[in-house]
Parts: sequence; C-alpha cells; structure tokens
Amino acid sequence: MSEVGARQRKKTLIILGAVAGACAILGAATFIPPQDELPRSEVGQRVLPAYESKTSLVSLIMVSTQEESYHLVRNGDQWVLAEKGSYPVSPARIQDLNLALASITYGRAMTRDDRKFDRIGLGDPGAGGTGALLEVGDGQGTSFAKLIAGFRDGRSYVRKPDDLQAWAVEGAVLPPLQRAAYWLDLDVVKVAAADIVAADVRPAEGPAYRVTRQPDGGFGLAPPHHQRLVLAALGPQMVAEALSRLAPIDVAPASEIGVGMPLAEHITRTSNGVALVVRSWRAKDRGWVTVSAATAEDATPAAQQMAADINARAAPWAFGLNELDWGAYSTPLGAITE
Repeated sequence: MSEVGARQRKKTLIILGAVAGACAILGAATFIPPQDELPRSEVGQRVLPAYESKTSLVSLIMVSTQEESYHLVRNGDQWVLAEKGSYPVSPARIQDLNLALASITYGRAMTRDDRKFDRIGLGDPGAGGTGALLEVGDGQGTSFAKLIAGFRDGRSYVRKPDDLQAWAVEGAVLPPLQRAAYWLDLDVVKVAAADIVAADVRPAEGPAYRVTRQPDGGFGLAPPHHQRLVLAALGPQMVAEALSRLAPIDVAPASEIGVGMPLAEHITRTSNGVALVVRSWRAKDRGWVTVSAATAEDATPAAQQMAADINARAAPWAFGLNELDWGAYSTPLGAITE
C-alpha cells in the first residue's frame, strides 16, 4: 500500500470513529428524562417554610379570581368578609387555610408552559385565567404568602406569581378559593322540623293561609281553607317546614335589600312559642329573605334566649337563596290545593 493510501485509510478510520462516538453520545441522550421529570431539590420541602411561625400575625387574606376579588379581615377575635358588609367568616375555615399553607410541600414539578396553566387551575386570574391569586399578610404591608393556587381531581397546585414553574403539592389540600361565599358562616337559624307546629303564609299571589300540625303528626290547612282538597299530602308539610331547610348562598346588609314592602311573608311558629318571621325580597337579580324572631311576653326563658340569639345573628342581614328555596317562603295556596 502506498504512503498516500495509508494516510487516506487512517483519515477515514478517524472520521468513522468520530461519527460512531457522536452516535453513541446521541443514543445515550435519548435516555435522559425530560427536564420536568428530573428529580428536583425542592421536592419534599415546604412551599412556605416560615409560615407556621406567622399564623398568629395573619390579619388580612386577599383573593383575586377572574370573577371576583375579596378580602378577609381580622377584626379583633373575629374574621369578617369586607365585600359582604363585614359579615362574619367561619373561624374553622380560616384555621383550615392557615394549616394548609403551613403544611403544603412541593410534590411534583409540573409544566412551565403558561399555555397549559389553566388545565390545573393556575392561569393568571388577572388575564382571565382559572387560578386564584392568594395573598396573606399582617394588614400592615408585610406579606407572609403570595401564591397562585389551583385545584383539580382532588389535588392542589401552586406556583409563585413571578415564576413559571407549576407544582403539585403534598401534605394538605388548599380550601376552595374561587367563591367568597365559601368563607361565610351562614348557619344562622337552627330550627328542627319536629319543633314546628304551624306556619302562616302571605304569598306574593293569592290569599293568605295557615298550615298547622295535625294529630297524625303531619300538616294540614287551617280554617277557612281546611276543606279544600290538598293536591299532595307533603304539600302543607313542605310549606310549614321551609325554615328548617334554610340554605343561604349569599348575604348582604338588610338595609340594602329590605327596602319598601316585602313581596311575601312566612311566619314559622314553634312549640316553645317562638315566631320566626321570614320576609321575601327581590334585589340584585336574586331572591332574598330577612329573618327575625319574637316571643310572647309569657314565653319561657329558653324561648326568649332562642329568639335573642336568632336576632343577633340574622336580623341585621339579608340572605340570598336559589330560586327554588326562595319560592318556598311564598308558596301560593293554589300550588298545594285545588
């Protein structure tokens, strides 16, 4: 073999070796998992490591979603919702939020693609996204937490507002943040169906009437309508026991809703002599009721206390209901009889 041929053969072998090496490197690279699936040092670490020591200082919780923004404010020993006339907030739900924020840890790194954030509830609410921007502080300008939070399929997801890295979290599930009404303590009237003995109804349409407890335990119409044919045995009972099923979905100061004459009135009478007056109103594209309680002068101390407690919690407020529940306090006589 000539010297020129030998040099050419050597050069060819070197090139082939380099190509083979490059292929081996490329082949190995195909087994490297995507960046999002690589182990992350944050996994298992607390999202808010200092939060637990700050819970006693928390005085302001702000939430912004694409549909509404609201402020939970600590007023002494009580929490209130500013946008609902400073209506009291459930203390247990504030505790649940503090516990969750103190407990959540990074579980799994999710997407960094902001086009996919809405799929796990982390889209920027300021731009119409599905996330909830949560800010917690002392009300004096110091922030203890600022997260965009989302929820899907039983899991919570978070990301920092200035960070594109989304995370599934472990350790706790954040409470629902999308609706301000979640935080409200709306269990304001506790009356058992078994304690109801009568109800007087002045519906929006038709004559006023009364339903009373019958010897068999059910309810029937009182005179002068007692001889009318009842369409269904449960009709008078549903009317009488309406207040035992009170389930508000919204609240506002009574002074904003109870203006002028009410559309209807429903008075529930209990076995201990308490009369619970429910008046119906229409405002803000919704049905509302106001609730107050009264007793006779000779009522027992227990009855008087029951009325006082109900008035303290309910009388200053109007409660928004869904259409079906709202209509229960204004059922026309013609709807339950022929």
